[in-house]
Amino acid sequence: MKHLAAEAKQSGPPVGRGLNSGRSLKLGGMATSVIAACVFLAAPVRGQEQHDHGAMDHSTMDHSTMDHSTMDHSTMDHGTMSGDEHAAHRAMMAAPSYQVTETQYVVPDVVLKDEHGRSVRLQQLLSGDRPVAVNFIFTSCTTICPVMTATMLQLQRELGDEDVKPLFVSISIDPDFDTVATLGDYARRFGADWTFLTGNQADVLEVLQSFSAWRGSKNNHAAITLFRAADGAETWTRIEGLASAKTLAQIWKNSVT
Repeated sequence: MKHLAAEAKQSGPPVGRGLNSGRSLKLGGMATSVIAACVFLAAPVRGQEQHDHGAMDHSTMDHSTMDHSTMDHSTMDHGTMSGDEHAAHRAMMAAPSYQVTETQYVVPDVVLKDEHGRSVRLQQLLSGDRPVAVNFIFTSCTTICPVMTATMLQLQRELGDEDVKPLFVSISIDPDFDTVATLGDYARRFGADWTFLTGNQADVLEVLQSFSAWRGSKNNHAAITLFRAADGAETWTRIEGLASAKTLAQIWKNSVT
């Protein structure tokens, strides 16, 4: 902004020269010179009649008379306009939907930390003989993450009588904030007794990218649940969206067991 202001000052009208030229007049002509200088300053320079929308007071504008049909709303970031970083998540919660796909993933060989501070080799944890259910959360999230955690808790109960039960794992997408202690507090708050994982930024990012779960920012993250059968195969069932615990349980029974 300062750079633009400096350019505007340099390219503006020669105010200094206009005022200096008035000083060569006799005292009796000073009034005429001052009036001429005022008119010169107030008059717009041809070709530079631009509106400064940043300085306009939109609160006094009558938006009811604006033709919104000609506005391109598809390019507008309404989440940013409203100041709500979680606008997309709130819309997702208002109209929940989900999509189920079969996808192959290769689990990266990284070492993370669980909520007790123990080192966990992710590839060994997720590629073993036991089936797994994985989701991605962060503890400071106030929209879809608490819903996803509560859904996972309910899914445990839905599958309580099944012969084949998954190993439940939640991976934080915000390792800078979600320390071991923070994850432990979060698990206790929800009464969740499964594995919560965090780690250094590079390792967590590799995990998220390996599972196509990174959206460029934690506030843009999607609601993703992953199921893998017990045979250690690389094929996973991916549920993207806010599916209910009963729906997830049915998908588990149909696609995994």
